[in-house]
Amino acid sequence: MTDTQADIQRIWVALDFLAGLAVAMLESGYATDSMHQTVTACAAAIGVHPVTVAGTGRTITVEYVFGDRSAATRTGVASTLDSVDCDRMKRLKNLARAVAAEGLDPEIALVRLAAADRGPQPWPWWIAPFGGALLALCIAVQVGGSGAAALIAAFVLVPVWALGHGLTVLTVPRLYGAAVQTVLAAGLSGMAHMSGLVTVSEAAIAIATVWVLLVPMPQLVSMSIDAISSDTVTATARAASSLLAVAGITLGGALVVTIVQNSALTPVDPRLPVLPIWLALIFSILGALGNAVFNGGGRDLLAPAAAAGLLAAAVNQTLIHVVHLSPDWSGPFSAIVLGFVAAASAERLRVPMSALILVGITGALLPGLVLYQGLVIELFHSSGVGYCVRAFTICVGLGVGAALGVLLFFLTRQRPWRKVGHARGPDTPPR
Repeated sequence: MTDTQADIQRIWVALDFLAGLAVAMLESGYATDSMHQTVTACAAAIGVHPVTVAGTGRTITVEYVFGDRSAATRTGVASTLDSVDCDRMKRLKNLARAVAAEGLDPEIALVRLAAADRGPQPWPWWIAPFGGALLALCIAVQVGGSGAAALIAAFVLVPVWALGHGLTVLTVPRLYGAAVQTVLAAGLSGMAHMSGLVTVSEAAIAIATVWVLLVPMPQLVSMSIDAISSDTVTATARAASSLLAVAGITLGGALVVTIVQNSALTPVDPRLPVLPIWLALIFSILGALGNAVFNGGGRDLLAPAAAAGLLAAAVNQTLIHVVHLSPDWSGPFSAIVLGFVAAASAERLRVPMSALILVGITGALLPGLVLYQGLVIELFHSSGVGYCVRAFTICVGLGVGAALGVLLFFLTRQRPWRKVGHARGPDTPPR
């Protein structure tokens, strides 16, 4: 059958919408598999089916073949794979759900996409740093730090975050940006110690807290999900970006250690008091709430974020204190449970699965204590490099564990002979 001129024009507009949706989803923080499933479902709903959606790193191609075998192709390039905007994720998810349910005209869908991409923002711009400050305070307390250490960590994070935002706007390579942020965090914490506000140990807790928050946890989670979905190209791109950030942290950390080792500081004990379980649960909930705001989540994400933080902390504390599992392993196992529950509940809660996983991990499972011990041991005792490697390995394990939990949920809800990569996931709107 020959396509009319009106049909051809409609398909081109539809491809514009689908390519724009795919790019926006990647930029906001979705894993590639969720993006692929959502775009495919939207294409079917608006009558442009079948389409081929192909992603190579940041580049997305959407192709449709006409009746005469000629092809129409739209290509888009995501500006970044490193950012997370929870509310933008939710707006795009709601748009995709509306398109799939109502079968919107492509021109209307394109207008709605532009509106969803613009906002409105859930909070005034100055609220986000306070969410990050709350997250830093909670992690410092979970590590075992005092109130003074937690407050310094909260205050230090804000200018470090602002610097990172500015360097991103200036398109400074991530390697150098992370290194500069690392040095600034140490410098501000050191100034707090020299001013008599905190002890050496408390300054080290503040440094370790901010450093562990510089680890690109969202990319590690998305990288793992892409890897299990057999999207090795995008997974490799995300891994390379994550490694650049970690290399920058390492570079900045090495400079800090070199400077501090030449100063006359009193050695401190790397051991810290263990936080009571009930306090660990409370500060995990608060940390998850802070991170939800920090990453652009709206009011409707707060309750699910609190539940995700509580779940991750409860499982983690149970594994440590009841099962007597090492924290090196309790975190990744807790992430498996978190990933499974997030995948199972995201559609019902109307929130992005990736957002639930991210706030749960950062609120309750980040290895701040291990990084603090590595920093103190490197400065005042023997080599602490092994602890720093452990900290990064745990972060990778958290991402892999969360992705495994998502995969396990997919496996429990599909027939054995259906291919995993084509199963409709919780971030995909119903057909």
